Amino acid sequence: MAPNRINNDDFNRIFNGTVILAPNIEDKLHAKHKVYRDDLYDALGDPYRIVLRAKQADKVPNHSISKGILFEILCESSDSHILFIVARLFDNGHLYIITSYWADQILQKIYYMESEVLRDE
Repeated sequence: MAPNRINNDDFNRIFNGTVILAPNIEDKLHAKHKVYRDDLYDALGDPYRIVLRAKQADKVPNHSISKGILFEILCESSDSHILFIVARLFDNGHLYIITSYWADQILQKIYYMESEVLRDE
């Protein structure tokens, strides 16, 4: 079963490298998942990252539809760990991090299978 991924070129066309990480979310990622800001920047630089349309409803907490697009991103850090990121990409190119954690075996398998396709292109 292949995930519903978009082409990295499409993601790169919008994403300008700006990552928004609110202090409360950064604290949660560090305390709960041992994910640091540097881990996010490092892994997002993965040229073979897998960008998926999120399965969750695309709504913000006040139940209005957001102008950003919700994505799930699997990417590999320079020390070969796979990071799972849920983020909202806005038209201005900013990526707002919602949550992130180190991938389990199932997500790692998806990353390696899908990134192999990108590596062969």
